Amino acid sequence: MKAWGSLRHKYPYSLKSAPEGLSPVVGSLLLLLITFVLVGAIASSVNLSGCRTNFQQPMASITLESCEGGLYDVGPTAERARLEENRIVLMHEGGDSLRLDSISIRISGSGNSYKGIPGNGGSPLSGDLSVFYWDLSPRGKNSAYYLVNNNATLEDGSWDVGERLVLCGQDSAVGDIKSSVKVSVDGDDKTSDNYGFKAGTEITLKIIDRKGRNVIAERKAVVKLAD
Repeated sequence: MKAWGSLRHKYPYSLKSAPEGLSPVVGSLLLLLITFVLVGAIASSVNLSGCRTNFQQPMASITLESCEGGLYDVGPTAERARLEENRIVLMHEGGDSLRLDSISIRISGSGNSYKGIPGNGGSPLSGDLSVFYWDLSPRGKNSAYYLVNNNATLEDGSWDVGERLVLCGQDSAVGDIKSSVKVSVDGDDKTSDNYGFKAGTEITLKIIDRKGRNVIAERKAVVKLAD
């Protein structure tokens, strides 16, 4: 009977004390878990912060100094202009230098292009004109115009403060070279990728950071008839 009494008193004590013995262990595990969660959250925050820094949108002040041109071989003779006389001059006034190979320009307005080869069986297309410069590097451009007009700006591969950029209706590459200037009229992109804007109408020009797909600047101007 004494032995049974001893066992009866011993086991309830053991069962009661077991949870008390586990409590410090559980507490330690919870502290470790919380520590790991906090470390992971801090690491993620640092990584995301670094990503935001790497993909930060460039900031630049770009002005549209002049815009002149006219339609090629369409409409009254007094309102016509040669394709190369369609010139848009942009000035980098301040902010970040813009890498020429990562900046696009889109211009929209009323104008015309050619389907086929001008002077060799081609036919003019007139209507809503969309011009897209895939980038501003010399690749896929007409060396007789784009490179000559922008020689100083193109030298170091970036468009810096104080530098001008000249866009011309004949900037598209010629011959077998794939042009990086694309032109469409009323949605028809089967053109010679040259362009002319109708004098007296308004154009909209957007400068786009291709990497972040952000619009750096948007400018509007009325086309002045080329002299």
